[in-house]
Amino acid sequence: MSAKLDTRQKMINMMYLVFIAMLALQIDKEVLATIGILDNDLESSIVELENSSKSSYSQINSNKESLDYKIAANNLVKIQKLSNDYYNFLQAIKDSLINGDENKYIKEVNVKGEDTVISFVDYQKMDKSQTLDDYFFDRDLINENGQLFISNYKNYSSTFNNILDSITFLENSSEKENKILFNFESVKKDLKNRFKYQDFVINSQGIKQPYLEYNFKGFPVIASIAKFTKIQSDIRYIENKVLNEILQAIKDKGISLDTFQTLLETTKSVYYTGDVIDAAIVMGKKDEGYTPDEVKLFINGIPLSNDEFFIESGKVILKKRLTIPGNYKLTGTISKKDVNTQELKSIPVDQKILVISEPNSAVVSAENMKVFYRGLRNPTSISIPGVAANSIKPFSSNGKFLKVKEGWSAIPSTNSKITTMKISVIGELNGIERKFDGGEFRILEPPPAEGSIKVNERFYKPTENISKRHLSNGMITGNKPVDFLYNFTINVTSFDIKVGNSPSKKVIGNSPRFNKQAEADIKTQGKGTVIRISNIKANAKDGDFINPNYLVKNFILILE
Repeated sequence: MSAKLDTRQKMINMMYLVFIAMLALQIDKEVLATIGILDNDLESSIVELENSSKSSYSQINSNKESLDYKIAANNLVKIQKLSNDYYNFLQAIKDSLINGDENKYIKEVNVKGEDTVISFVDYQKMDKSQTLDDYFFDRDLINENGQLFISNYKNYSSTFNNILDSITFLENSSEKENKILFNFESVKKDLKNRFKYQDFVINSQGIKQPYLEYNFKGFPVIASIAKFTKIQSDIRYIENKVLNEILQAIKDKGISLDTFQTLLETTKSVYYTGDVIDAAIVMGKKDEGYTPDEVKLFINGIPLSNDEFFIESGKVILKKRLTIPGNYKLTGTISKKDVNTQELKSIPVDQKILVISEPNSAVVSAENMKVFYRGLRNPTSISIPGVAANSIKPFSSNGKFLKVKEGWSAIPSTNSKITTMKISVIGELNGIERKFDGGEFRILEPPPAEGSIKVNERFYKPTENISKRHLSNGMITGNKPVDFLYNFTINVTSFDIKVGNSPSKKVIGNSPRFNKQAEADIKTQGKGTVIRISNIKANAKDGDFINPNYLVKNFILILE
């Protein structure tokens, strides 16, 4: 993906430079319009980079408690804020140039034969430089806005470099035995090339010009807007590249033998007195072809004999009988010779085995991902060993339970400040009604649905191309995450749609056709126009149970 995006960027940037060079000539209106189209295309490539980065951020953030990810994850928060702040700063300048009170670049026209007014950016009128000249300069002097632009431009690359150095330093100085080899030299080289700055630049006539004057003064406003978009593209490119470098470095570390860990596999969660402990100790990769060269194991410090474990399919399987209840500590080492040096390398074993005499608590499990989701009916299995199912009654002060055919449905409190649900269960054991502890479960907001447009049986997903007809008549909907196994339907009730540079329109309903102005915006735009669907309001319906505030992600589509 990164290589594809880089090639596309280079091509767009080259075309952009060609058109900038043509600005020294007598520019006609078609050239100005073409630069505007190139600017839109560059914005589309930015969206692709943002989507790629979003996935990488999510992967790193979801593993942030892991030692391998922790240092990078903590510093990536700074990179994300730095990049977003600078990107938004540039966007504010672009918006002021297009939508400012004194600017006349937003054009409104009446659609012939219809009682409709549409608006769009008139690139052909962006042939003057005065608007940006006044924004950055007071006559021949750089004003406060210009100084702020230079400061932010210089600060971005220097601050970014400092954060990269911090990641490398913290990783190298950490107490981890196996450190990750982060190498950001390629990122730093790109930072230097893409955010190159010098106080004075020699122009084509051999005259030194201040940086800001050389790059922006006297240029048509559409050319300056395209330059700002190019900088925004460089921000997202650098951000995406460092994310890829971090993930690749962590992946490369995982190939080393030093990163293997031992895991304990059990056929059941607890063992009773007299049971054969059939737990299996495996290497982290669970390589069935793996055979250790030496095994030393101890339970509570007492060594296991050779007949109390055996090796099979890459696993060291225990065959030990424990007759006294309690927590047992399994320690020792599993060793393997290095392929190159033949040196014996050992992996430590440090696990616990619980042996109990009889059940003393209820067994409660949320069948879908082991948490309760707010606003949904959570399928839940509740059982107590030795207790009849028809005598079981669960309850909680932070939610309620509904009896259903398959078992129970847990419904957490709708109060967003309540984040846990402690469960108690009443059941009849040996003729006596007793209260059991069912444990404490987290309450989470349900994962947001992926936004899309449904046309017949086809779903147009984020960043895909779509025709005007399908866009106008399609149905905005939300698709649950593939692994979110809850049974409910999502109904969109309203949303905002922004077509290209046209003002955003509010739509009540689930299709752009319910707003005539939004339909008109779509009809007047050309191929490559970015469509932004945001502020999606929807509900989740599970039978007669409805969550009125189900979140659906914003998304974009491209007109084809």
